[in-house]
Amino acid sequence: MKSADEMSRVAVIGAGVMGEGIAQSFAEAGFEVSLVDVSNTALERCISQISANLQTSVDYGIVTESPDVVCTRITTIAADELDSVLPYCDLVIEAAPEVLELKRGLFTRLDSARSETLLATNTSSFTVSQLTEGMQSSRRVVGLHFFNPAHLIPAVEVHGGHDTDPEALAIAMQLMKRIGKIPVIVRKESPGFVINRLTGALSREIDHMLDEGIVAPEDLDGAIKASLGFRLAQIGPMEAKDLIGLDTDVRVSRNVYPTLSNRTEPSQWLVDKVEQGDLGVKTGKGCYSYDGRSREEVLGERNRRLLEQRRLFDSQTRR
Repeated sequence: MKSADEMSRVAVIGAGVMGEGIAQSFAEAGFEVSLVDVSNTALERCISQISANLQTSVDYGIVTESPDVVCTRITTIAADELDSVLPYCDLVIEAAPEVLELKRGLFTRLDSARSETLLATNTSSFTVSQLTEGMQSSRRVVGLHFFNPAHLIPAVEVHGGHDTDPEALAIAMQLMKRIGKIPVIVRKESPGFVINRLTGALSREIDHMLDEGIVAPEDLDGAIKASLGFRLAQIGPMEAKDLIGLDTDVRVSRNVYPTLSNRTEPSQWLVDKVEQGDLGVKTGKGCYSYDGRSREEVLGERNRRLLEQRRLFDSQTRR
């Protein structure tokens, strides 16, 4: 495998929400990107959104090149033409929907890629070992878990499977630094890795509180943004424990832990929403209604809010 500094060509399989941000991140860093999908419509929408994302980032001074220049580094490829670009790729990242058999099928297909190519998955819940079962070249497969929106959130979780070569993990860590990310090594295989396990626990308790009528959705969002979200942007959970006092943490934990939800299935209200087709922004309705607002408008507003935060984060990181 090439070193991170020697890599120049990347293929991203999947032009969905995550593939969009991953492709943009590499293109911003100067890589030639092949964006692959089964749907031409998805590819066209993806390029349009990347262009809009870039323009907003330029407005905030996060990106200095023009959107047109960055987009020239991204080429859209139909899924059935994937084999034509594989021989030229230093890295291939799978960003397909979170369906185990679909992802396994992709890695079976990628098994024949040249031995120098680093293979990666952006899975948010499966382990690398689950996805590489039966592969001949599982040693070169790593997990690169970007966070949505991938072009703005700095952290990327880097993880491996039972067979992953430590050199592959080291290259992946350096590669993430090269594209301006903050890599976090996951030291042991665990479904959901670090952050999604934490958000999963939070989400389960949120569902419980909504089911019990303890709080309304809009009040919950307001409270999180004005407390946990506000604090966690600058003070990590372990720092917070020290600042609060570990003795206080023990007392609060003993009082609260016994009352927390331990359900093993998603909340029924959430399942009902999915069955009704209320999937969120992409369908115009989810926890909230987005009636009269396009997907581009909603994402543009989100990006502007995050870009304000990103500017502050970058300035403090540089310090």
